Amino acid sequence: MAEHSQRVGRIRRVSAFLLRVGFLLVIWWILTGSGSDWWFGFPLALAAAALSLWLTPPATYRLRPLRFPGFAVFFLWQSLLAGWDVARRTLDPKLPLQPDVLQLPLGLPAGAPTWWLMLTISLLPGTLSVRLHQQRVLEVHCLDARLDVAGSVRDTECQIARLYGLGPDTLERLDPR
Repeated sequence: MAEHSQRVGRIRRVSAFLLRVGFLLVIWWILTGSGSDWWFGFPLALAAAALSLWLTPPATYRLRPLRFPGFAVFFLWQSLLAGWDVARRTLDPKLPLQPDVLQLPLGLPAGAPTWWLMLTISLLPGTLSVRLHQQRVLEVHCLDARLDVAGSVRDTECQIARLYGLGPDTLERLDPR
């Protein structure tokens, strides 16, 4: 069992290294505009990829690129709805706000999915990720605590779980329905 996990870890590191080298070579080709000077660019890309692998090891969870368009549609729709709500509240003479900091338990695993959730929440109008407590409780500042902010965060968690291809057990734990 331990030998298998070590082999998987090595395969993950090698594939991450090759992906990074390829990415850096494409950048080198774009910057130089020609195929010349590879004698300098290739070793430089190898060294930079090795350094990047040492500084940021491969992630445990990977984004599923084919699921990104669905997430983008969800994010844009939520941005429009939240932007409309913030604009409506701003233009209302009574300025109906009830700001609060909510403590919300998380169902996503620690690491990249949780960070992606925090970034997404902070980019949506009316909410802001404040702090993450021991990877399990997220503090979220909202403009109006009377709204279903917890439900909105849960929906965003479900979308991010799909984006990362997390199993049905994760989605069942997160899905409020």
